[in-house]
Amino acid sequence: MTQNPARARVRSRTATVLLACAATLVVSSVTDPMAAADTGQGAVIRPSSSVSAMAGQVEQTVVVPVTAGLEPTRVKGTIVVSGKPEGTVRATVNGRVILEANAAATVALDQAVSDADVVNQQLTVGLQFIPATQTMCVISNSTATLNNLAVDFSGTAKAPTTVGEFFPASVPAVVLTVPADPGADVSAAVMTASAAMAHRYPDASVSVVPETGLAATAAGLPAGSRVLSVVGDQGETDTKLATVAGLPQLILSGHDEQLRNAARALASDKTALAVTSSVTGLTSALPATPGLTRTFKDLGSTTLKLAGYGTPESYVGVSQSQFGGPVQSVKVQIKGTHTAVPANAQAQLSVFWNDYLLSSKNLDGGDSFSVDAEVPAGQLQANNGLRIRLAALPAGGDCAGPAGVMPMEVTVDTAGSTLTAVRGGSLKAGFARFPQALGQSVQVAFGDGNAQANTVNAASLIASMQKESAALLDTRVVGLDALAGSSESGLVVGATGEVANKLSAPLRLAEFRTIAPDDVEYGVGTSAPFGVLEAFEQGGRDLLLLGAWAPDGDPAAGALQASLTSHISGVEGGWASLSRNLLVTQPSGTPVLLESNVVVPQKAVTDDYRPYAWWIGAAVLVLGLAFAVRTVLLRRRAKEAHAYVDAEVRATGPAEHDK
Repeated sequence: MTQNPARARVRSRTATVLLACAATLVVSSVTDPMAAADTGQGAVIRPSSSVSAMAGQVEQTVVVPVTAGLEPTRVKGTIVVSGKPEGTVRATVNGRVILEANAAATVALDQAVSDADVVNQQLTVGLQFIPATQTMCVISNSTATLNNLAVDFSGTAKAPTTVGEFFPASVPAVVLTVPADPGADVSAAVMTASAAMAHRYPDASVSVVPETGLAATAAGLPAGSRVLSVVGDQGETDTKLATVAGLPQLILSGHDEQLRNAARALASDKTALAVTSSVTGLTSALPATPGLTRTFKDLGSTTLKLAGYGTPESYVGVSQSQFGGPVQSVKVQIKGTHTAVPANAQAQLSVFWNDYLLSSKNLDGGDSFSVDAEVPAGQLQANNGLRIRLAALPAGGDCAGPAGVMPMEVTVDTAGSTLTAVRGGSLKAGFARFPQALGQSVQVAFGDGNAQANTVNAASLIASMQKESAALLDTRVVGLDALAGSSESGLVVGATGEVANKLSAPLRLAEFRTIAPDDVEYGVGTSAPFGVLEAFEQGGRDLLLLGAWAPDGDPAAGALQASLTSHISGVEGGWASLSRNLLVTQPSGTPVLLESNVVVPQKAVTDDYRPYAWWIGAAVLVLGLAFAVRTVLLRRRAKEAHAYVDAEVRATGPAEHDK
């Protein structure tokens, strides 16, 4: 089975629950709180993704958060089978089979469930496609897809009464509010909290809004959503429960580093120990940076087995962030055991990295194996996929026998199989270097004085990157001069033209146009407002810069920056969908990804190189003068030499000369 490495995740993906009506939740694997709405007449379902299971694949699951006080009553949806519908489709709820039917082009799912199916405030719906038995070697390539999954609920949602209850196993959405004029400590705490919540709930919609925009945002959120507010207070750090816009709210107050430490602690499941409605002195240390050697178990694969004849496969997702930062190479060592290969049978184990064959070996003799390979330069991406394939034929290559007769089986030692990386860079400058280029500690600088808008935008970007990072991102606010003079990677939000010039950004915040807008299907007028998110290398480190430009008197700049962060949060794939090194938008139109080399060099860019041009010109002039002087001296020396010879001839006289 080929999978998209850009979407490979360490932990299993779950779905977000979307409010359809007072008693119905709609599930989609892409989190979008506005994907379903209560019309008063029933559910309006706009799914943007689905859950699929290939024939013969292990059960695929989607998790529905269940808010305390609500009881699920029915699970509904439609199972669509692509390819030949030969076999059986099976649906389960927390392992209990609720549907088993012959495969068909479409199979309706509408089954009763109860509170007994809820485990740890979650309802896990599974899908499996069991192919009809054909031969030992042929596997069906058909796929079953569960669409439009809906869960009906009864009862009334129960509000949390303790800080621990505010953090259930999963939530559909989290909203963070930003006060009107946050100080640097509050801004840092909001960004840290956004990373903490995105890290704790990777499948939830995490949005950051000004506190005045909370009511409008909360109106479209599903039951079970949470609101988190960070406020400045000179007293002791305090965490307390409240209710706002009909949703549970957690208010975190304090100042300086203690406030940021408390926000970081929200990522820890130890908050379950808080059994009161208010907690003081909440704190947590930053988790240790992941090492450069990681076992398969570290990467989330606790069990990895391949069984049967044909070509069964297993998949392990590997992101550079799982090594604590960018890496330039990876060595793979896989250990395990296998069943004895029957006489005249054949078995081969192959290892692929992003569909590139790393190594292949025959399984023969003994019952253990070891594969050592190195990922070649150019094959490393931000997110990668490691596939292990067993290719096995029964004795004599006869596939006519029934499946399951003395099948081959391979078990990988997930604790002993390792990936060992070397720190360095493997990707060209651009969005693909993030978030791993940041490591764990993230410097954030604001380019202008709009602290609230900058905090909202920065926290939104941090949340998007956190969902692609295995390590918890720890943010801190620094001055622009400190960031400019640092050797660390970081983020600049609210950048002005002066800031973009200072950091030598590839696209300056001034008028520009593209070289070939027809090629990129996007044109920018020379005086049209635009917003841009840029990823570039400067001084040996990687920077992200969010800014906008508008003609004098045009107030569009602020809205354009907000539209970019909203686009990244809402687009399918999130941060992983970004490529190249520029994301540009205008007041009308969808943001577009560009390479900086399609932009006509701006005056600010050419001005950067003018001093070099003067130095080059001066160097050429000096070299020219040196060459001219050398020529004159050589000619003079030659003339003097000729004169010396002539004088010597005259001095010796004709007689001596004739000898």
